[in-house]
Amino acid sequence: MSTSFQQEEERVAAQSAVFKKELGLRDLVLMQIVFVVGGSWVGTAAKLGSAQTVYWLLAILLFYLPVAAVVIYLNRLMPLEGGLYQWAKFGFNEFTGFMVAWNLWLLGISVMAATGLVVATNLSYAIGPAAAWLP
Repeated sequence: MSTSFQQEEERVAAQSAVFKKELGLRDLVLMQIVFVVGGSWVGTAAKLGSAQTVYWLLAILLFYLPVAAVVIYLNRLMPLEGGLYQWAKFGFNEFTGFMVAWNLWLLGISVMAATGLVVATNLSYAIGPAAAWLP
């Protein structure tokens, strides 16, 4: 490791030391399950029926476990507050870190917008004709 990287890592670690680290492995695993399984997949899973088990097992084997291994490795290598952003910034450059942070922000906004759309649609179905938007 270069000296500047070590100094920057120490600076970020000192800033991060004031935060309480309350999420444990169990919390993170359950959070990832909620993110992956989420409510948007219910219709797709219903269409697939029992065949969905094969798809979920393949997804766990080919996506979730490799991603978990990479995150565990990077977290042990650079245990910094900021996760993906810090790893991209130190691994590549500041612009790449910015792009990672920007894409994560954009994903969050998109997910919230889609969730709002699903909630509004479901409410309109639940209320029925009384939910007409226009008189």
